[in-house]
Amino acid sequence: MYYEWGNGFDPSRPTAVLLHDGLGAVGSWRGLPARLSENLNINTLVYDRFGYGRSQARTAFPDRFMEGEVPVLPGLLDHLGLDQDRVHLVGHSDGGSIALLFAGRYPDRVGAVVTEAAHVFVEEKTQAGIRDLVTLQSQGRTPGWLHKLHGERAESLLTLWSERWLTDLHAGWDIRSHLPAVRAPVLAVQGEEDEFGTQAQVDSILQGVAGSSSWIAPQCGHTPHAQAEDAFLEKVSVFLQAHL
Repeated sequence: MYYEWGNGFDPSRPTAVLLHDGLGAVGSWRGLPARLSENLNINTLVYDRFGYGRSQARTAFPDRFMEGEVPVLPGLLDHLGLDQDRVHLVGHSDGGSIALLFAGRYPDRVGAVVTEAAHVFVEEKTQAGIRDLVTLQSQGRTPGWLHKLHGERAESLLTLWSERWLTDLHAGWDIRSHLPAVRAPVLAVQGEEDEFGTQAQVDSILQGVAGSSSWIAPQCGHTPHAQAEDAFLEKVSVFLQAHL
């Protein structure tokens, strides 16, 4: 598994873990990990999940694959000597869903959670957006950023991931019943023009997690951390600072 520290590691500092989206990797976060580390004087850990970026390849995405990612993170944290520490989680899209699932399963290991465009149930809008990506791939127009992040595995990753997301079985995927188990404070972020989901996702998080709050990023789509990096950094910094 490939991982990086956004701005070095100091065992005396708190740690935030950034979880990339369903087609993302360490590089998806661009300069955010380092800036967040400097803003708050914390460690920021970013890693490529299996099948992504520079981590070990995978040949399939099984049913409930996001739940399957949850027990991987404690192993990584323990390996890095963070077995006794609470960490803060910042998760984008699929990564946001994994962050919520992790916080519900391991509440004593999580200080605060930021979700960005997280999915807590499957919407037709999400599947329609994924179908658009599949259409581009079939036309030989797979987005260049996929190749930049994943190299030779870009095409197979998109195929495997989209096939799972678009199955009838996954259409019924819903983790709203897991949300009441989340004890950490949650900031739910979503772009007001998100092309892969609606505000119903944020509303569900607010209803399911006690004490949660939200920010709807104006004039942003699915990636506010890239489309409004300064504003996103400020919102996340203020939120996490209150819980360090």
